[in-house]
Amino acid sequence: MKGIVFDVKRYSIHDGPGLRTTVFLKGCPLRCAWCHNPESQKLEPQIVYYKEKCIGCLTCRDVCRFNAVDVSENGISINKNCTMCGECAENCPTNALNIIGREYEAQELADEILKDEIFFNEGGGITISGGEPFSQKEFLFELLDIIKQRRIHIALDTTGYTDEELILKAAEYTDLFLYDLKHMDSLKHKQYTCVSNEKILDNLKSISAYGAKIAVRIPIIPSINDSYENMKQTAEFIYALKGIISVDLLPYHNMMSDKYKRLKMPFLMGSIKKPGDERIEKLKTMFENYGFLVNIGG
Repeated sequence: MKGIVFDVKRYSIHDGPGLRTTVFLKGCPLRCAWCHNPESQKLEPQIVYYKEKCIGCLTCRDVCRFNAVDVSENGISINKNCTMCGECAENCPTNALNIIGREYEAQELADEILKDEIFFNEGGGITISGGEPFSQKEFLFELLDIIKQRRIHIALDTTGYTDEELILKAAEYTDLFLYDLKHMDSLKHKQYTCVSNEKILDNLKSISAYGAKIAVRIPIIPSINDSYENMKQTAEFIYALKGIISVDLLPYHNMMSDKYKRLKMPFLMGSIKKPGDERIEKLKTMFENYGFLVNIGG
């Protein structure tokens, strides 16, 4: 079983308790308008071009056996002949070309991330994130099984958009769910993420009833989901559940906009600004009034 990973982040302090290593799996069924990791959406590897790093040596074109590299006044572009062999990126002297997404066998990836095991003694562990980890469900469960045998704390960062039987199976391995809630209105949820939220809300109820520990994560997107009405509905929904250990408010920012350019993807959030500190504090207070431990920024 092989999976596709787009990043391994060591010494993370925002993806669960303690010091952690976070694995980011490629593939996601959602298309959130504000997605901060657009490189996570497609399941296959992708090539990105950093024009500012390019020195125009054309080594990439010369080593390509498939005539997949085009050159223009705008720099380098990759055409449909590309097989993702990686030779262009491997031979680029300035790293102007990078491949996002590397294949791993589950044991190979586990061996790599377990090199950090010595740092997990103070309540840390491993977080599996994405994209959406359930997009690679067979690989996910093989990886979970290997890690669980080492008795290491496992956090699973998920949108919750999967089959109930799968998320309950994952609950058998998972010490903490980092669970995204984006909007309580199903139509608006579908408008901004391309999927409705019924399955997400039902799965949250299911893992709560199972007895899972859950940190609810809420992106705060001005003019989209930050209204008092939506946040109040969110608070009331999770207040009725058990196992909610915290609410993490994640203020929107647009620092990822360059990623969309490099991936040649439309960036739909150009007019949206990050929420003000006063607004975030008001929302924090509202959730605290329901009795939740509230973190800002994870």
